[in-house]
Amino acid sequence: MTIKTKILVGLACICLILTAFFWPGKEEDAYSSGVVREAEEISERETEMLAPDEVLLSPNGDIRLQTLYNQKPVCLFFWASWSGDSLRQLAILEKAYVQYGQDIYFVTIPVGPDTAASQAYVRQQGYGLPLYRAQEQMLREYGIHQVPQLFFIACGGQMTRPFDTVLNERQVTYEIKKMLK
Repeated sequence: MTIKTKILVGLACICLILTAFFWPGKEEDAYSSGVVREAEEISERETEMLAPDEVLLSPNGDIRLQTLYNQKPVCLFFWASWSGDSLRQLAILEKAYVQYGQDIYFVTIPVGPDTAASQAYVRQQGYGLPLYRAQEQMLREYGIHQVPQLFFIACGGQMTRPFDTVLNERQVTYEIKKMLK
């Protein structure tokens, strides 16, 4: 055997030994579902916001939002009757309310100068969604400058980012089921 052949055989043996020690599957896969899920949970906890506690005004008496989200998750929706997107989202939320109303609180707050028209619209459509009113302070705290704005608040007050586009039924159901886990 020549020296060149001996070197090649030696390198091949080293490669085989290294391959045996570092073959994929011996260590936990960094992309396995468990590792990814754990990373998502950590990331989610670090970026979550606590929902501001504000007073909700209703015909049955005022209630603090914190009282609600300490008992069950909350679906908080700011809307106006003049907004087509608001009305589409309201119809989708009504379906979710029928299905999940016993498991989470639905809080719908018409905003703007036409809250009476918004309340009339809900009655006219036969919706069961509960209507509340909000003080200006709540609108500032939640950054409501346009409608629709939809928030999901988990038990304890962890709040999602605001959704300012219309979510379809599947998306609303996904967010609700996430809160109910």
